[in-house]
Amino acid sequence: MLDSLFGNVNVIAKAMHGLGARQRVIGENIANVDTPRYKRMEVAYEQQLRAAIKADGSSARGSESEIDLPMQVTNGRHFSVGPLAEGLDGVHATLNQVTDETYRVDGNNVDVDAEMAKLAETNLRYNTMATLARNKFDGLKSMLREIR
Repeated sequence: MLDSLFGNVNVIAKAMHGLGARQRVIGENIANVDTPRYKRMEVAYEQQLRAAIKADGSSARGSESEIDLPMQVTNGRHFSVGPLAEGLDGVHATLNQVTDETYRVDGNNVDVDAEMAKLAETNLRYNTMATLARNKFDGLKSMLREIR
């Protein structure tokens, strides 16, 4: 039961961390659009996150928006942590330099239009994750009010 109360929070936090890193890197790419020989950077975290969820078997219980995740143990009196919470500790955003493409004579491979589109998509995803987190906590607050 407690797993379902605190489900999704760890995954949402990891996703927001990766999306925040992506936003910063896209901003750096745009800032360096006029820097000769600058190679754009990309952030990847989704495959690691999917692998952690799949290794736990949570994906078999429902869609990604319905995954129930265990809470994190920070005290010896807490309930035990399932394999997903432990697997999420290994999920980190990785920074990759894209060197296999060049758009301009000066060696720079930043396409401002493509970066702006990626930034818009990243912002949309980040805002969606923030809304999911807020809804989760609003539900918990409502439940706690009903218990009183």
